[in-house]
Amino acid sequence: MNGECTRLACYLQGREGVLSLPMITVAGLVDGINPCAIGMMVMLLGYLLVFAKKPERVIKTGLLYVGTVFATYLIVGLGLYSFVSQFDLSGGANVLNWVVGGGLLIAGLIQFKDFLGITAGPHLRIPTASKTRLQGLIEKTSYPTTIVLGILVTLLETPCSLPIYVGTATILSQSGMAMPLVVLYFLYYNLLFVLPLIVVLVVMWRGQKLIEMKEWEHKAKRWMHLALAIVLLAMGTWLLFI
Repeated sequence: MNGECTRLACYLQGREGVLSLPMITVAGLVDGINPCAIGMMVMLLGYLLVFAKKPERVIKTGLLYVGTVFATYLIVGLGLYSFVSQFDLSGGANVLNWVVGGGLLIAGLIQFKDFLGITAGPHLRIPTASKTRLQGLIEKTSYPTTIVLGILVTLLETPCSLPIYVGTATILSQSGMAMPLVVLYFLYYNLLFVLPLIVVLVVMWRGQKLIEMKEWEHKAKRWMHLALAIVLLAMGTWLLFI
């Protein structure tokens, strides 16, 4: 990027012009604890343990699912980066910041509403009709359908995860970094994104504690909404006002 960096990029760059690693770390981890992906992972592994009676396939199926989610979300992220990078940063950066920042604030308020337990209004989650079809794929319990499931869940869960990802891609597009470094940041972000899924996989594989995991998921879902709300509101506020 020629000339002076944008307001956002200047803040995020360190003394040596390197994007803030803590910012990417927090965004990736919080994005990864969204209830959509974790809930579907628990459902998939739970079906193998309880209904299909195939505990020996838990680790292979789980790793295949996590790998598919990682690859699909990485492709989505690079596509978002390519899109937002087309904006003329010399004259259009403020417009892009306002559009993305406004969207992040709206998404953050919706997540905060869900944290408060308010059922009225929109929700950022996988549509009910789509979730029913995904359950049909889970019941097939084959490796090819696991790949299809991972792709579809990643794409359909975008209401949960996409706002933070869009904000991150926008920030990266304004950082002025070379493309290889951008790709490394996306790889790191996506590793953090699937880290909670890996933890769920290990817990269920080692302990096969489906009931406990479902109880944890139910109790933690509210706090997942809060974490997402905080990060979304913080990123949106920075893009709009600071």
